[in-house]
This record gives sequence, structure tokens and C-alpha cells, in this order.
Amino acid sequence: MIKKLLRGLALSAGLLTTLPAQAWWDTGHMVTAQIAFEQLTPAARQEAERLIALLNPLETVPARRHFVPAAVWMDEIKARQLKVFDHWHYINIPYNPEGVARLPVVDDDNLITALQSLGKTLASERAGDFEKAFALRMVLHLVGDIHQPFHAVGKVSHAHPEGDLGGNLTLVSGLEGMRNIHMLWDSTAGLLPSVRSEAWPGPIPDFAARLRQQYPLNSFQHSMAFDPEVWARESYQLAVRYGYSSLPADGQLSPDYLRQVQSICSQQLALGGYRLAALLNEVLVQPPARP
Repeated sequence: MIKKLLRGLALSAGLLTTLPAQAWWDTGHMVTAQIAFEQLTPAARQEAERLIALLNPLETVPARRHFVPAAVWMDEIKARQLKVFDHWHYINIPYNPEGVARLPVVDDDNLITALQSLGKTLASERAGDFEKAFALRMVLHLVGDIHQPFHAVGKVSHAHPEGDLGGNLTLVSGLEGMRNIHMLWDSTAGLLPSVRSEAWPGPIPDFAARLRQQYPLNSFQHSMAFDPEVWARESYQLAVRYGYSSLPADGQLSPDYLRQVQSICSQQLALGGYRLAALLNEVLVQPPARP
């Protein structure tokens, strides 16, 4: 299925290696999780909080012992040198405008397959508390990742035949602190200020409320069904159309381009939150009390 998806999106298929990246940074991940948390049914919220609490004894920062900042946990363990899950953060579907003939072989260990597997874990009656608690923290993060367009694309060119590493090699200028297009989109082009997970809640609930008001659930025509392949395809198309194709050749960021990035990032943060809630409302069922 993934090979079919890639063939449909690019002239050739291939998964490219990416540089370390934290999609949306802490702020965006927490905003998406906050939107999801507020959309959960009472039963799903109760079960989500129970599962999050199971791993909290290992969390030394009190602010992170909650559903919302737990969305950053996957980046935290990566920073602490647990690297085995690095490939789960992205699937760089090749964007090949120059028609480069030879592309890397697709690796099935990627963001799409990770989410598909973790979704099955959360829905499985055979999975125990530990497995579901672990999977939940991963899903909170990866649903955010897959809605960041530059976690689903990699531009292949004669200058970069192995790809631009999810936009990390496509340089930009004109906004302080932003060196490349991946970083620009991670930062929401300056729309949301940086808030670390240890500072939660801070302004995160207000940011989420603003996006929910601006982009209510009924404003989206998108399916809310759990389908990582569809989500990756959407992100890829956004990156190509509004990321790469709209960027001047010299990488100079115009006010119009920045406003466009901010608008798309806002929609993607909200959409990711609604889809995350829809998934958890379906798979998180409070287990029956034991007699």
C-alpha cells in the first residue's frame, strides 16, 4: 500500500534519510494535543489519563505528567539518546521536479507504518496497560508529526540526489533564526511563540482555543477516519504546493509566503487535533471494573 501511495505522489518512490527534527517543536505538539484532549469523550479522557499516568513515575518534571505535554515525550526520549524510533518521525516522499532518475529504496520503517502499528496496539484487546501506555504517548506525538507537511516530503534534485532531508537542505532567509524550510514550518513561521513542555500549561490552552474558534471541526471537509496514508498524502501535497513551489529560487521569504505558511500550519494543527481525538474516542475504552 505504501509503495502504491509513493508511486502516486512522485515520479519515483523512495524514503530519504532526514536530519534530526522536532515537528512543530513543543508548542505545536502541545496545541494539537490540547485540541484533542478537549474533544475527547469523558470515557476516552478517563482512559487516556489513566494510561498516561502509568509511565509518570519515570517522569521527573511534574508539568509533563499530563496528556498534553506527553505529546512531546517522544522527542524527549530521542534527545536522551533513545534513537531506535528515529525513522518513525517522518516519511520523506520524494518530490522530484527535475526528474532525477535514481532514487533510494523505500524503507518500510517510517511514520505511516509506525502509526498504523500503534493504532492497532491501542485497539487490541491483547495489548496490556504498558503496551497501550507506551503506544499512546507515541501516537500523541506522531499524529502531530504527520500533519507537519515537511515530515512527509523530500525534494530530490541534481544538487541533492539523495534528497533535501525533509527540507533541511533547502535554505531560506528573511526571518530571524530560520535557516531552512523544515525549521520554518516546524516553527509555524513565527505564528506561535516557543513554549517548552516543562512550562505547560502556560499559553497552550489559549492557543488551542483560538485555533478551535478559527477552525472548528465542522469547517473541515476532510475525513476524520484514522488513515495515515491519506494524512501523509495530504501533507505531501501541501509541502509541494505551498512550501516548495511558492518559495523563490533564492529562498528569500516574503510577507505573503510567511502568511501562507502560518495559515496552513494553523489548519494542520487543528486538523491533527481533531483527528487525534477521533482516533482516541474510538480505541480508548475504559476496561470493566473487576469484581
